[in-house]
Amino acid sequence: MDPRSRLFGSFALLGTARRSPSFSEAEFPSGSLIRDIADASDGSPEGHARALLRGAGALQLCDRAGYLPVTDETLSEIPGLSPEESRVMLPEDSPVTGLCGEIFRSGPFRLQWEVLSYLQKRDMVLPHSLLTQALAMGRSVPGLRPLLFQSVGARGLWLASLNPDWRMFASTSSAEPELETWEHGRPMQRQAFFLAARASRPAWAREIFEADLASMDASERNTLLSLFERGLDAEDEELLERLLKKDRSREVRKTAAFLLSRLSGSRYVQRMEARLASCVETFGSAPASSLISGLRRVAAALGRGKGEADFVTPPESYDPSWAEDGISEKSPFSQFGPRAGWLYQMAVAVPLSWWSEHTGRTPDELLELSKRSAWKTPLQTAWGDALLRSGDEQWARAVLKAMKEGSVWPSSYHDSLDRFRLAGMLGEKERESVWEGMLSADSLPELLQDIHSRQEPGYRMSASLAIKAVVAMRDRLSSTRSRDYVFASVVEELAMVLPLNALENAQRMLDALPDTPQTEGVRERFSAVARQRLSLGAYFS
Repeated sequence: MDPRSRLFGSFALLGTARRSPSFSEAEFPSGSLIRDIADASDGSPEGHARALLRGAGALQLCDRAGYLPVTDETLSEIPGLSPEESRVMLPEDSPVTGLCGEIFRSGPFRLQWEVLSYLQKRDMVLPHSLLTQALAMGRSVPGLRPLLFQSVGARGLWLASLNPDWRMFASTSSAEPELETWEHGRPMQRQAFFLAARASRPAWAREIFEADLASMDASERNTLLSLFERGLDAEDEELLERLLKKDRSREVRKTAAFLLSRLSGSRYVQRMEARLASCVETFGSAPASSLISGLRRVAAALGRGKGEADFVTPPESYDPSWAEDGISEKSPFSQFGPRAGWLYQMAVAVPLSWWSEHTGRTPDELLELSKRSAWKTPLQTAWGDALLRSGDEQWARAVLKAMKEGSVWPSSYHDSLDRFRLAGMLGEKERESVWEGMLSADSLPELLQDIHSRQEPGYRMSASLAIKAVVAMRDRLSSTRSRDYVFASVVEELAMVLPLNALENAQRMLDALPDTPQTEGVRERFSAVARQRLSLGAYFS
């Protein structure tokens, strides 16, 4: 961080009520402006706070206006001219160019992706006036970089190679990552470099990570280790096992255990499966595929009386050898006792498919059995967490059937397992059909929140789901008598995922509604995105 910005931060953390901000001209070569701002304070705590914020704004503005690129001492000669652009360029004087710039500056991720997707499909590149905005956007939004790499053209890639802040973007494109970024880059640059290396050469990425382990602090080790999820395979197991058993940081060991749980055949998973097998009853062979056999099994599961033995029996005491695999003696959750905590930690680490393979029961039958188990809560929480991790389609379908309407499946993660989230794990056609069946005026915000959390930038609703969503919006706005803050917060998402023809119909429907406090904010937010999308569609069609 810039030392002057750090000084502002120290004043803010300490509090202007305890220490009034003061700045010398020697520290701030932007003249006496910032010192004058501080001197003009009326001496009250509020005045000091206002002076601090105004001074920070002035510093940022002056720094931008007087920016000079940092000299690259490794540069032995002046860079050559930018290569000629051979592809068609979006015209500088086109109205859509200004619209693209507006979207790059302040548009949502999905809309930025749509602009770049249009360019890619038409094999066009951005005009020179938008390159700096596009490269700055690529620096802060990693998900856009693959499309940006194809859309900035020859000059954009040339610029990216010359600016250290944009070189991070270049290193995450399909170009070969530069080791210089790894050895001397800032933390964010190192992370971007490593993510690119894991995508293109995972074995090499693992080697440079191991070679640099001793020089990293626990925070960086954990951050970079979490990126092993990209390109994770059996070749990573030895390193992960070593970190699980020997790393000094508890967080690093937890991350290593999580990654090992993603490797279904890993030794870690096998150890967890062996521990869990001693706790879980085996019912027989794998379930037959016939409908009658399946119904008989469900009926048997439903018929288990209270006096019968539970199909799950956690260990009575803690085994110290479990600690090597990250199973803590103390329960990870306050609502679980020790035995429930041990059961959860074992169950969450194994693939969901293991349960059917071991017990001979389908997911539907296992869910019925769990309802009558004394260990229902830790079991269902572990299954919920494993489902969020794996997105297992068969289990998602079974949990959906087992859930009561309006309920949420137990999970320890921040992401809630509601009905729309579970339906999102199904295949595309089935997902749209299930969503359509669940959608109503009341549940529309819930669906849009789930679509937003999924961050699938290219997703567009099917024609039938779009029609129902527009009707649900109309019904919701027509029935409410006050401002609908919940729907207003997600209505832009609806404008971004409707197909263009449905978007036009929705806009006409909104325009036909009377002007009321209920519709005003929603109409403005929806229309702003709709106009941008319709303009882009008209130009690129």
